[in-house]
Amino acid sequence: MNKVYWVSRHDLSPAQDSAIRDLHGEDAEVVKDPVVFSSVEGLADYIGSHDGFVYAVAGAPHYLHAALESCKFGVFENHPARRQDGTFGLAAVYHVEGSLKKVWVNPDPASDQGEALIPVAR
Repeated sequence: MNKVYWVSRHDLSPAQDSAIRDLHGEDAEVVKDPVVFSSVEGLADYIGSHDGFVYAVAGAPHYLHAALESCKFGVFENHPARRQDGTFGLAAVYHVEGSLKKVWVNPDPASDQGEALIPVAR
């Protein structure tokens, strides 16, 4: 079973949860951690001290520092327009692994279903 960390104060949306399972397997263990980073090194340090794949909501300096430190992590991109219910649909998932790679896509802003562009990580 793959362990995935969701570093955010917010719960995963249904589309984010679906994308994680598409990418890491239906049996992936998702651990929510509402940590707030106090330094630019925070995300990189967090990734280095955890044994699973990390998806994080953080500021741009945290992402840039982690990428420059060769950390592997994921980020979500929402569609730019709000749905009628006020939420934003998930447009894409990117993995940072030496480069930025789109790994999951959903072209329909009204849908929570997308398509993995890479094989399931085992």
